[in-house]
Amino acid sequence: MVLAMGVVQVVMLLYARNMVAASAHEGARAAVELGRGPRSADEIARATIRDSTGELLDDVVVDVTVQARGTRSVVVVDVSGRLSYPGLLPFSPSLTARASASQETPAR
Repeated sequence: MVLAMGVVQVVMLLYARNMVAASAHEGARAAVELGRGPRSADEIARATIRDSTGELLDDVVVDVTVQARGTRSVVVVDVSGRLSYPGLLPFSPSLTARASASQETPAR
């Protein structure tokens, strides 16, 4: 029984890690490919986390920055959270992910 609970906890941890990475990617993609700004990137990343993990993550933080690098605009989305799934571990692991997307800025 302990082994089964341990396997379930590892699976939940891997799923949450993948969802954190996917939400960072979706936020960065929205800002660049869909032509939306940093606020929309934040909202989309949060919605992706909320819709895919429900109550699995606590203390979700999304940070969006936009940087100009020469003729390119780079959007970086950092997402972090803490696994709240009760299990055998005496602590709640933290998960973080970073995704970036860039686009050529129009000539002025």
